[in-house]
Amino acid sequence: MQNKPSVLVISGLFPDPSRPVYGIFVKNQVYHQRFLCKQVVVVPVRVFPPAVIWAKIIHPLKFLRALKHWYLSVKRIPNLGRINDIPVYYPRYSSLPRSLIGTWGWFAYPLLVCLLVSLHKKHHFEIIHAHYALPEGVIALLLQKWMQIPFVVTIHGGVVKQNVLNRYIIRKVFSHAQAILANSAKTAQEIAFYCNCPEKIITVRLGANPPMQIQLAAVDEKDRTGIQLLSVSHLEKRKGHEYILKAMQVLLQDGYDINYVIVGSGVEEKNLNLLCDDLGIRNHVTFKGQIAHDDVWPYFSSCDIFVLPSWDETFGLVYIEALSMAKPAIGCEGEGGPDDLRALGDCIELVKPRDVGSLVYALKKLIDNPERRKEMGEIGIGVVQEYYRWEHTASTTVEIYQQAIEFYQTGILK
Repeated sequence: MQNKPSVLVISGLFPDPSRPVYGIFVKNQVYHQRFLCKQVVVVPVRVFPPAVIWAKIIHPLKFLRALKHWYLSVKRIPNLGRINDIPVYYPRYSSLPRSLIGTWGWFAYPLLVCLLVSLHKKHHFEIIHAHYALPEGVIALLLQKWMQIPFVVTIHGGVVKQNVLNRYIIRKVFSHAQAILANSAKTAQEIAFYCNCPEKIITVRLGANPPMQIQLAAVDEKDRTGIQLLSVSHLEKRKGHEYILKAMQVLLQDGYDINYVIVGSGVEEKNLNLLCDDLGIRNHVTFKGQIAHDDVWPYFSSCDIFVLPSWDETFGLVYIEALSMAKPAIGCEGEGGPDDLRALGDCIELVKPRDVGSLVYALKKLIDNPERRKEMGEIGIGVVQEYYRWEHTASTTVEIYQQAIEFYQTGILK
């Protein structure tokens, strides 16, 4: 085996004390690469109140409360953390609004460069891995000019809906990247719009590694009856929770014995609680709030059907995690993760986005047929074990690092 490459990972997607599951898939990938390469992680932290806070400025007290909460959450983020022996740095920067995200890299770079110079002197990086083109890819592009090393970019979706300036910058980043990694076939197609070298685009799947032993008692199984549905995600509009609640009302009116557990927190939590009351289904819905990633597995294990009809989804790691626990899943058609999974095996039902009728039909089909649920679960385990293991993700990614380094140094691709 070749020597372990020294890798600088730059990712704004990464857990911190204020957002413990944010970008958990990047953390998992770094963790599983730890024996294959030497890594240092830099997580640029944008210090500027998000738009959702500024929207409250017409209500001064709400605005000040939200601003204080945001400030305290940023203050909780350390300057330095660790994953095992891998250092994780959280340098701060500020920038223009999100519509000009293409410029964020230039705002961040001057505030990060002293740290990065120091880290490069200490660790002698051989390659940079940027997660997302903006702003991380821009930072990598600027670093390449003086580090004289290659960089690769992983795209987790979201490159289509960009303005003219951002599209120009993305093309610039892709033209200089040694490789562009996509998390799904759909994302690879989106990348191709910006990239003149299709051979650069490589699909690298995410992974799921459930623990060997799971404490089922954590889910209060003793009082459970009927079919249990589960969603695990941030509570935001595009995740589709409201359509599940409306489908629940229809199913309950039709005489089905079902309950719904929602794991996660977010801006839609209050609205979803109010919707439960409006629909008269409060006694059948449980909000568990934000739960540490390591503690969510009992919920996967105890559910009968995992359902998340989200749209504009980057991939949806939770689908893989549910399948790894032999649970049938429901997702939206036209989305990268669910479409890829369905192409690999009959383990997930696809529904139309924002369509209660389509969701009701899919749920009835699974609830009425326990044998199908079992069969889908068995197929799902097989799909995950063959295509979605973190060990495979890690070895594939490190192999791409080694090829990129060699090609950058010699001009010869093996």
